[in-house]
Parts: sequence; structure tokens; C-alpha cells
Amino acid sequence: MYGEILPGLKKPNLETVRDRLDKTGLALEYFKSFEQTQHDFHGHDFIEILFVIRGRFRHVTADSSFDETAGGLTIINDHQYHSLRTPDGPVELMNVYLKPSLYPLPELPEPLGDRLSHLIPLHRSLANLRNRICHLNVRDSGLMQQLLMMLYNEQNREEPGRESAVYSLFRLVLIEICRAAPVLREDPADVYRYKIDKVCSFLEKNFTQKVRLEELCRISGLNEANLCRRFKEYTGMSTGEFLKQKRLAASVQKLRTTNDKIIHICQDCGFSDISRFNRSFKKAFGSTPSDYRKNALSRLQDQEK
Repeated sequence: MYGEILPGLKKPNLETVRDRLDKTGLALEYFKSFEQTQHDFHGHDFIEILFVIRGRFRHVTADSSFDETAGGLTIINDHQYHSLRTPDGPVELMNVYLKPSLYPLPELPEPLGDRLSHLIPLHRSLANLRNRICHLNVRDSGLMQQLLMMLYNEQNREEPGRESAVYSLFRLVLIEICRAAPVLREDPADVYRYKIDKVCSFLEKNFTQKVRLEELCRISGLNEANLCRRFKEYTGMSTGEFLKQKRLAASVQKLRTTNDKIIHICQDCGFSDISRFNRSFKKAFGSTPSDYRKNALSRLQDQEK
């Protein structure tokens, strides 16, 4: 199911929330008492961040299931097939809906910024099997609830400075999300997970450099054939594709948040030459880097009107 356009794509329940999401790229929906006794599998054309305030439910995807409990936070990438059921009765939820193509993610200090690009892909082409659905343990569930409620109330106010307040509050929410620890699930059959995680971490930290496969074999303790097979099994792509994806993600963020020349962005993000950068960028996003920057700036100016 990964990466497919699914039947049954859903939008937020409330029309005002749907309109806000389509216009700004960010919207929240609060469910004081949500109940669903039968599974309803569906996908979204946006990213959904789901926070459980009270209760428990069973979250089911195409290949796994997970019990979500109070204080838990889940990030569901767009077009991921999933459903949930509430066997213990109603639950209290806060849903954050995000379209990164419309709502530029705030820049976060490192190492949080690097973690953010892993948890929330800036574009569907930057997603992989590792981040299609992420379960997190929030450090301070009370603080997260307070921030989300403030953000929810602010989006519904017709007051001067609303969008600036929404931006600042959402940045705080993202900081807490990036501080959260992943939920670790023991799987005795998955003996390669730790080895591939080490390789992914190395690629994420050294994406601006030239990386040799022999070095990845040394880091993982696997031979070349086994590393390539296991890496693709775990991430859905080759090590080279993963590295290019990381470079593209970094270039998108720079195009949105800096005035750096495109040739400098190309070099800073690890691409060997500008023509290869332009080809890779256009294949992934459907536009050249310069056109992408112009469109992103235009959308930002429209939101500020």
C-alpha cells in the first residue's frame, strides 16, 4: 500500500477545518469524545499528527497494529492506509493536519532540525518506510496538551496577529515532538534493525560528504550484498537513494528559509554539480529549484495578506 493513491481518501470532519487546511496548510481538529467500533481504512493527502489526551484505541495499518494510549503521539505520513477502533469506549483526541507544501515548517536548532526532517517529510517523494508512521513517547504530555489547546484556540480566533501566534505555537509543538523518544517495539526476528539504524544515522549526519559503500559495510558489520538487501527491506530504497533524499530535503529547507544562491545550496547539500541537482530536484518536486523558491515565497506572501 505504501506510496499508492488509495481509495477512501478522507478530509477533516469540519468544513471550517478543511477550508483552513486547503488555504494555509495547517489546521487542528479537537475530538472531545471520539468513538469508532468498526475499522474504517483510509488515507489522507496530508500529514496527520494525532495526540491522545484521554483513553486508548487500537491503531491498525496495512502491515501492523498498535495500541495508542493517553500521552502518545503518532505522525501519519500522507497516503498511508490506516484505521482505528475504540474497544474501551470514547477517547479524547487532538488532530493536527499539515500540508508542508503549503505551510513551510519552522526552522529548528540542531539536532532537532535534522530529526524533524526525518519525522515529517517536506514532500511525499522524501518519505520512506522508516517515517511513513512514527509512534512517539512525549516527555511531558501535560505540556503537549496545553500547547495543542492553545494552538487550537488561536486558529479559531479572529484577532490581529493570529497567524504569527499560530506559527510560534506550532514551532513549540514541533520542538516537543522532536524531543520525544520513539516507541521501541521488540521484534526478535528483526536482528538487522539496529545495524541499519546505524547506517541511516551515519548517512543523515554525513549527507554532504561523498559516502562509500565499503564504509557503510564497516559501520554495519554486513557484507555489501547483505547490507544492500537489508537496507532496501527496511527503508524501501537503496543507500544511494536514501542519501539523495536527505540532500533534497536539506535543499528544500534552504530554498524556503534562506536567500543563498542556488549554486551554493547545491554545494552545501552534497550535490556534485548544479545540473545533477536540477535534474534530481525537478524529478522529485516537478519544478526547478528556482521555480520552487518563487512559488514558496508567493504562497507565504498570500498567507500573510
